[in-house]
Amino acid sequence: TEKKMGLTVPSGNGDYESLKPGRYQAICYKIVDVGTRMESFKDGPEKKRTLVYLYWEVTHIQMGNDGEEFWDEITMSDGRPFSISKKYTASLNENATLHLDLKSWRGKPFTAEQLKSFDIENLLGKTCELEVIGYQKQDGSQGVAVESVYKPDGGVKDVSTINDKEAFDLDLYKLEFTGKSCPDSKRMLDIYYDLPDWMKDLIDNSIEMQSVDWDKFAAGSKPIEPGGLSDLTKDKDDDENIPF
Repeated sequence: TEKKMGLTVPSGNGDYESLKPGRYQAICYKIVDVGTRMESFKDGPEKKRTLVYLYWEVTHIQMGNDGEEFWDEITMSDGRPFSISKKYTASLNENATLHLDLKSWRGKPFTAEQLKSFDIENLLGKTCELEVIGYQKQDGSQGVAVESVYKPDGGVKDVSTINDKEAFDLDLYKLEFTGKSCPDSKRMLDIYYDLPDWMKDLIDNSIEMQSVDWDKFAAGSKPIEPGGLSDLTKDKDDDENIPF
């Protein structure tokens, strides 16, 4: 059984202003598979853990008091949308945080068949509500984290976003370095270049990328290991008519 992981949000860094704790309407616009690494929990044995980040752009903040709430549009001071993310273990185990948040987001449990055919990229463009809380960082400064993801009033909608909708799949990216370059790997390379440096470091130091035989870079003799987004991406033809 997997443990429920803590949540971190890279908000308030660089040229991005930070959200305040509260309830927000948001749209998922980016998914990033940063690969697998060995991690231990509370001095326990090390286990492989694949991490994926979901990014949302925030459109509205809930205002008012109990019984008199209303939604107000929100942007950063320069007019761009706020962006916030959440880190997950890439697992649909019933106790995994990703599974629990997806169940809350869609407003009903998954059937076994739906889990089997789940495509994580279906989250792109989907609306939700986020509960954002404050916390104290290790350096003593204040940060914010996504505590919960909820089905929005009126149900989940598929809408356009201001940010480009994109999913970084590490398995496709790795093709670029194993002699199997293709349009998909080139697209992943473009997404990689726009990621923050700390996220590039996670990708570069992943088990997937450490397994690349750089001396045989052009030969493409190393096998592509399954993991990351590909484990959560299935044949879309099998999907039922559900929000995701």
